[in-house]
Amino acid sequence: MNFQQQGIQSGNNFSVNQLLKVDEVSINGQEIEHQLAEPDLKQLQDKFLLLIERNPLPLIEWNTAFQVIQWNPAAEQLFGYSKSEVLGCQLPEIIVPEGERVEVIKIMELLIEEKVGGNNLSKNLTKNGTVIICDWCHTLITNVDGKVTSIVSTVQDITKVKSFESALRENEKTYQQILDAITDMVLVKGAKSRIIWANKAFRDYYGMSESQLQNMIDAPFSEPDHTLQYIKDDAYVFESGQTLEIPQEPVTRYNGEVRLFHTIKSAICNEVGQVIMTVGVARDISEHKQAEKEQAKLLAILEAAPDFISTADLSGQVLYFNKAARRMLELGEKESIEGRNLCRNHPKWANEIIQNQGLPESVRVGNWVGETAVLKADGREIPISQLIIAHKSPDGEVEYFSTIARDISELKAAEETLRQKAEDLEQTLKELQNTQAHLLQSEKMSSIGQLVAGVAHEMNNPLGFIAASVKQAKPTFADIVEHLKLYQKKFPAPGDEILIHAEEIDLEYSLSDLPEMIDSMTIACDRLKNISTSLRTFTRADQDYKIPFNIHQGIDSTILILKHRLKANEQRPKIEVIKNYGNLPEVECFPGQLNQVFMNILANAIDALDESNTDRSFREIKANPNRITITTSLKEKIVEVKIADNGVGMSESVKQKVFDHLFTTKGVGKGTGLGLAIAGSIVIEKHGGTLNVNSTPGVVTEFVITLPIVAPAQS
Repeated sequence: MNFQQQGIQSGNNFSVNQLLKVDEVSINGQEIEHQLAEPDLKQLQDKFLLLIERNPLPLIEWNTAFQVIQWNPAAEQLFGYSKSEVLGCQLPEIIVPEGERVEVIKIMELLIEEKVGGNNLSKNLTKNGTVIICDWCHTLITNVDGKVTSIVSTVQDITKVKSFESALRENEKTYQQILDAITDMVLVKGAKSRIIWANKAFRDYYGMSESQLQNMIDAPFSEPDHTLQYIKDDAYVFESGQTLEIPQEPVTRYNGEVRLFHTIKSAICNEVGQVIMTVGVARDISEHKQAEKEQAKLLAILEAAPDFISTADLSGQVLYFNKAARRMLELGEKESIEGRNLCRNHPKWANEIIQNQGLPESVRVGNWVGETAVLKADGREIPISQLIIAHKSPDGEVEYFSTIARDISELKAAEETLRQKAEDLEQTLKELQNTQAHLLQSEKMSSIGQLVAGVAHEMNNPLGFIAASVKQAKPTFADIVEHLKLYQKKFPAPGDEILIHAEEIDLEYSLSDLPEMIDSMTIACDRLKNISTSLRTFTRADQDYKIPFNIHQGIDSTILILKHRLKANEQRPKIEVIKNYGNLPEVECFPGQLNQVFMNILANAIDALDESNTDRSFREIKANPNRITITTSLKEKIVEVKIADNGVGMSESVKQKVFDHLFTTKGVGKGTGLGLAIAGSIVIEKHGGTLNVNSTPGVVTEFVITLPIVAPAQS
């Protein structure tokens, strides 16, 4: 921009900033002589400011140090930098690519020295890193002495213009190469079907050079009928100016082979619309036609297949359903599948399997097989065995998916029948095993009961005689002692023989100790009587109906039988049994079976305590003694019995299986795995109660039994 043309004389040239701040400019302490009147100056300043801000071209002012001192909105838009970002910055460092800066700085220096013209082209850089080509027009701003103080540059982005010019030149060079590179045959003809030019594909097919084909109508080896048809087609296009499409025409190759081509012939007109030549583009469709035949065969096979077959694009849009698929989905043969997505074919759970497993796996390895389902029109699900195939291009990109599915409803029904039968057999086997275990245990308990009852009966007879004799002996002996004392009183001086004999038999001690011996015998008889009663209580034979029973008696009789295992031995002190008995009514039950439950749980508790004593000294065990705590209570007509021990406890996995049939944690020969399984069966099935276990490893194990007071009605 030439500011002298804007009405500023050469003797009073100012920079843009100076024009906007004239009152601050002075030379050698003197104000500018030709200073404009203040109203005119204000008007001039406004004009320049408006000119800078509204100039549609980017306008940049920079000083002799290459620093930016003005940057209008158009420059902001072109380069991406705001005015505040660039003021005072080195212009080359902001908008010139690093590799171009040295050359650009030289041009700028020459501009300041007025050694080069005011126009140049250069590569520039925007804020986002885009390289653009700009046309720069520079105007020098000088002071009163004629010294350049700054340069005002207008910038025009000509990147697109340059690119278009370059591309046009390149296109002109490559048109021939492009036409020669395509596989379709291209043939340009003039008037009367004379060949003007043919591309490489055409020349290779005819086996002739470009010069040989010039002005020729057709190759000499072509069939005359074919050549005549070509001439007719060319004449139609030349005379009518219309495009002619020939879906299929035979063309003879130089070796005599005849192949089929799809040809399109078009007219080329001059600027006044006159046809001057024709151009024909022919594509070899021989393989395509053969492929169509093969495709028709394949389609016939697909349509006849009994399995569900479909294809879909990458978005899931259905491309094809065979007849079996339409039947399975209850779609009419003519019903459109346009816009139908595969997800409509499947229930939600099946779509999740296909999306999360089927499609990713088929893309990864080529195919996926799994079981899903399809939906009939009425919403019913049909179970299917589904194969998904990912069809890929030669470069490995997935192009579409296909699926083959088979209805497995009958197979699923058969599997369900087999599964149900297997479950029934398993349940039957479990019941047989439980029954067998019960029978074995019942037989064993019956045998023990008969044996113990016989022993108790045989023991009761002599025990009753001994108890009765001891009872009668005590007053008799007291009478004899009293009588002996009367003799001693009547004959205070017996003979030496009597005194010696009294001393030998320690008569005084015997007279004082014999009553205590008789008392001990009485206590022993009572003890034997209690043991006999406990044995009969524990082994009592159950009736086929429940009877009222004192739970505490059952627990006590069980403890009495296990007392020999609770006693101290050389490895440990005795096991403490703490009874916290509540006030319980009698419970309707099978007493013998409940005693068996108490026996199993208490015996297991003793085993657990013995196991916990491993690697512990007698003193350590005594400091933290083995303890079994039995607590009974009544809660809303339900009796609760808790049997806890401070043994080894059990892990969560053991706790989950502790009531399973044949499950045991004991060594071979020590446990059968039947005790707690039978106990659970007795409590739950026979008495309508519950049996649960709570345990903390290394701390405590507690079995909780609940029993209804009144027996539930038997089915």
